[in-house]
Amino acid sequence: MVDISKNTLEKLKKEDIHLKPRWYFLTKNYFFWLMFFITTVLGGISFGMILFATGDLDWDIYHYLGMSLPRAILVGLPYFWIALVMLFLFITYYNFVRTRTGYRYKFVVVFLISLLISSLLGIGFYQYGWTETVDTQLRQKIPSYHNFTYNREKQWMHPDKGLLSGHVVELKHDTKLLILKDYFNKEWNIDISKANIKGKLPITKGIEIRLLGQQITENNFKASEIRTGKGLPLRKGKKSIIKIEN
Repeated sequence: MVDISKNTLEKLKKEDIHLKPRWYFLTKNYFFWLMFFITTVLGGISFGMILFATGDLDWDIYHYLGMSLPRAILVGLPYFWIALVMLFLFITYYNFVRTRTGYRYKFVVVFLISLLISSLLGIGFYQYGWTETVDTQLRQKIPSYHNFTYNREKQWMHPDKGLLSGHVVELKHDTKLLILKDYFNKEWNIDISKANIKGKLPITKGIEIRLLGQQITENNFKASEIRTGKGLPLRKGKKSIIKIEN
């Protein structure tokens, strides 16, 4: 044993090999644990965005778009966020196996545990409405963001097929009309005299609504159903009939 140690030391000196200090390996280990934590959180945010993107769509209107349900699901899947989840899961695995004891675990075990943690985090982010905040910030700061996702605007902006959405500009109670500005800043006169109004949020000026009905002319639309904008209160409760408020 002594000879082996002596020979090893002589070889290190002869080849001018310097041993790395202990703090280097500790720092490296902590770094990969930190990266493991960061990528797991990012994976959680991405998973939460999948829940938000799919939960924000209305899956009962596919027949208005001339689609079958399977095709509507394929069109509506948030492939951008699914790809990010997979990317962060693989990066998480890469960081984990480079920790001091990470090499002992199989890829499948690490991958599934990372997916479970990211899923739980994503559900939490979604339930608390943080993913909606992330979506809003991305829309405001990255104009091309909408090109990567199939969102509610793309789903509902088909007035010729009886689907229309936007924000309420003005309510006219006496004539049962409201003025709507759609996502392309076009104003519509909406006949709501026979509309069934669903949702938990009252229809007020500035609120986002979705309309089922029929396009009458270039700027006129007759609504048969009005759905209030989706948000955290709506996701947690059942739809109910509400009154239009000022």
